Amino acid sequence: MRNTKYSILLLFIAILGLQGCNDNINLDPEGIITEDNYFASPSDFDNALTAAYARWNSSGLYHWMEASTDNATTTHSWNHAYELGHGTASSFSKLPNTKWDECYESIQRTNTIIQNIDSYDWEANGEGAEKARVLAEARTMRAFYYYELAGLYGRPMMVMKTYSTVEEAETVKQAEGPKEVFDFILKEMEESIPALPDYPKNKSIIGKAAARTFRARFAASAAGYLNDNKYYEIVRDETAEILKMKYSLTGNYADLFTGGNEDLSETILLRMYNVEFKNWWGESYPQSTYGYSVTVPTKALVDAYEYIAPEVENRPYENKDPRFRASIYAPGMELRSGYFNSIPNNIKKGEDGNWYFRPDGDYADLSDRPVIQGDALGEGGGGEWNKTPTGFNTKKNFAENDTWDTYNNLVLIRLAEVYLLRAEALTVLGEGEQEARNLIKMIRDRAGNTNDIDEVVNVRYNGSFLELIRNEQRVEMAMEGMRPYDIRRWGIFKEVMKTAVQGIEYRKFEDENGKPLPNPENVTYEVVSTTARKKVAEGYFWWPIPQAEIDLNEGRIDQNTEW
Repeated sequence: MRNTKYSILLLFIAILGLQGCNDNINLDPEGIITEDNYFASPSDFDNALTAAYARWNSSGLYHWMEASTDNATTTHSWNHAYELGHGTASSFSKLPNTKWDECYESIQRTNTIIQNIDSYDWEANGEGAEKARVLAEARTMRAFYYYELAGLYGRPMMVMKTYSTVEEAETVKQAEGPKEVFDFILKEMEESIPALPDYPKNKSIIGKAAARTFRARFAASAAGYLNDNKYYEIVRDETAEILKMKYSLTGNYADLFTGGNEDLSETILLRMYNVEFKNWWGESYPQSTYGYSVTVPTKALVDAYEYIAPEVENRPYENKDPRFRASIYAPGMELRSGYFNSIPNNIKKGEDGNWYFRPDGDYADLSDRPVIQGDALGEGGGGEWNKTPTGFNTKKNFAENDTWDTYNNLVLIRLAEVYLLRAEALTVLGEGEQEARNLIKMIRDRAGNTNDIDEVVNVRYNGSFLELIRNEQRVEMAMEGMRPYDIRRWGIFKEVMKTAVQGIEYRKFEDENGKPLPNPENVTYEVVSTTARKKVAEGYFWWPIPQAEIDLNEGRIDQNTEW
């Protein structure tokens, strides 16, 4: 929505092709698609649903949004999340404007379907169940986008229909607060779920399990944002229904993020790509594989992965929870036919002309294959601006054999999230403690985390099983777009966002002139200062409503107080 006075109307006109007219103009010209003549058959509604589904992960926003949290960062100033992560945001900033606009464009598409559902006589053709299914899918998608708006802006505009006049558009009201939005979408979902198929014809379509997971996710957020644990009862009840269905954890965590994940028993809802409709994830791949390192993990995320064996001295990225290697590239990890390296001055050219880890360094024993040059700052092998600023790169969803010509599917909902939501709800409600532990153990066992839960709760999580669940949510769902909402609903936004953004830890063996140091120096990258991050922590809980909306709506939208 560009603004309630103009964009609701103009976007509606642009999408549906409404035309100005007078008494001398044919009001129903052939070949002109209008709202009144488009919805003439069930296939027309399915085509409109397809257009609405096309908004999932538009422009790669799920990846970019992680850079507005403690999980990731970007140093590309053109990236939409840059200002939100560096303490320089305003009501003109790119990501808040893009997210607002794209949510309302998606809402507009679903509203058009909902408003015109009776344009076709479903009952006369014995298709009442199809009508209910179409309506339920549209309402579920609309609820999802209002969930995003409520979680990021707090008080979105409640646009419930398409409008044919400016006067009608001006009647749109701003929500009083997040509670109004959460209660609305939870009710919408409750009414929609019965009409959805148990198992849709493919996993790009919303069925009962996807909708129930969305409703559980929304309710968990409502519990946190509104400080009302009663909403966890919805989480408990919805997840119980999903566990009765034919889904199970897949055996290999990494398989979830590669080609063919539509065939896995764990995946519930996917954003599906193909050779004609490819993703755009090369922008976050390592520079050495011709990526741009746009959204890269931070030390804070890396530190969230538990060690499952003793830490190797001066090799901090070994012996971690196996989900780490499936999600993130760090020095010493295999990358295609070689090793990944982002440590400066850490490689030497071998007699065969290839580059290897320096023989006097901490990774010298990894000599069975060359290092892929081009990811360490100052090393050469490509443009400095496309090298990871933290020394880490995103691996999850990475297509090993290519960079830009990829079409592996994006997982939107999977069974592990259901387990995590249910374990969290049971723990907060004080119900089914053993079931909650069993669910978490299944997730950790699948990943290969062999740590004893009781021991690690006491040693690492200050005796709090709930804190372990939250950390499981973080590492299991790392870089999947969950973190912006989790740190808000858990009430930890200020705490986790106030510290400097850091990167890799390593030992430095040479000075700036290439001369050997008498003793190696310990180094930790610092990417964004504590001063900048404190500004984020203190003022960025709610995103700014785009200034264009404020200006053009002439007092009908109140800006969030921090902006």
